[in-house]
Amino acid sequence: MKSCLLLLTILYTTLCFSQDSKSKEKLWSGNFDLGLNFTKNTEEIFQFNNILRLNYKVRNHILTLNNNIAFVSKTGQEELLNKGKQDLKYELTSKNLNIRFLFQNLYDIDKKIKNRYTIGIGVSYSLFSKKSVNIGITIQREKENVLGRENKLQNRLNSNILFTKKIKKSMQITLKNSYQPNLDGFGDFRWISNLSVRMNLSTQFLLSINTNFNYDSEPEIGIPETDYQLINGISYSF
Repeated sequence: MKSCLLLLTILYTTLCFSQDSKSKEKLWSGNFDLGLNFTKNTEEIFQFNNILRLNYKVRNHILTLNNNIAFVSKTGQEELLNKGKQDLKYELTSKNLNIRFLFQNLYDIDKKIKNRYTIGIGVSYSLFSKKSVNIGITIQREKENVLGRENKLQNRLNSNILFTKKIKKSMQITLKNSYQPNLDGFGDFRWISNLSVRMNLSTQFLLSINTNFNYDSEPEIGIPETDYQLINGISYSF
């Protein structure tokens, strides 16, 4: 009987604490996007894209899960290709300085990448109080499984700058540039640029337009150094 009373007391205390925490701050947030992609590389490619983003925030601790997958249809080919990226990020935030840990998995058969596993640790700093400009640097360790080759281990430095601008309350523009040199090989680097425009359609639905540009100085044989994407979609935020 005492054990039951103790269990009920613990459950009641936990429930009260949970309700009190929810009343003070929103723990969960995120968005769910559906869109169509157009890629111009060695040929024209159409993609169906799905993005899921979840944020869990408790005071100055933020846990973020991203899942970005695409089903690719090439001109003249019946078989669909699958590409995607999943990452889990933990951030410890202060007023302007963040410390983060990153775990990521990327796969893209079209570029002969079966899997690329990445683990990283880094910091970022907001230049202004409104956090419109953010600069960051991350040290990354990669294990890449390329089709037809042995696994590759690489150490990279990921330096990035993020610019965000809100136009009134209905539109937000985000520009992110990342430079990723290989610390083990001179001349081997990647450059990634993303421009995102999100326009409010209602309190929860948005129109999302994204352009991605990727440059790899040392791609696999037969793969171009550059490619870009144009993604139009509808986003649901919660």
